Amino acid sequence: MRKNGEDAMLVKSILKSKARGAGVVTVSPQASIGEAAALLARHRIGALIATQADGGIAGILSERDIVRGLAEQGDACRRTLVGELMTAAVLTCREDDTVEELMKTMTARRVRHLPVLDSGGQLVGIVTIGDVVKSRLDEADMEVDNLRHYVAAAR
Repeated sequence: MRKNGEDAMLVKSILKSKARGAGVVTVSPQASIGEAAALLARHRIGALIATQADGGIAGILSERDIVRGLAEQGDACRRTLVGELMTAAVLTCREDDTVEELMKTMTARRVRHLPVLDSGGQLVGIVTIGDVVKSRLDEADMEVDNLRHYVAAAR
């Protein structure tokens, strides 16, 4: 958010502040949903980026995708391949995108996870709606503290 020439909060700032860092847990599109579910549980995350052999993004698999697969296929879903349930048309963002742009995109497109690409198009992280909310709350807290100091100094 730009205010009177101030720098906007950028996606790369969110990646730097994440407790787990910018790391992304990936999975092969040829892995089974059972394997993918185990990865999600082990890493306590809500989505995996499916990557091709060359590291390119093949798709994204979320908990919701797995739930839909279970509802449609039952127990057989565990053996289904990630490539069959993942979303292949992956919406991404860039490190230099603003948090405000990110919020608008996530809200308009109704997505909770966005892979982050660097200027060369390489996968460098993932940002969640929770990361965005935390960033905005931290920013609001900082503004409140600044206003308190300003008012205290004006007395």
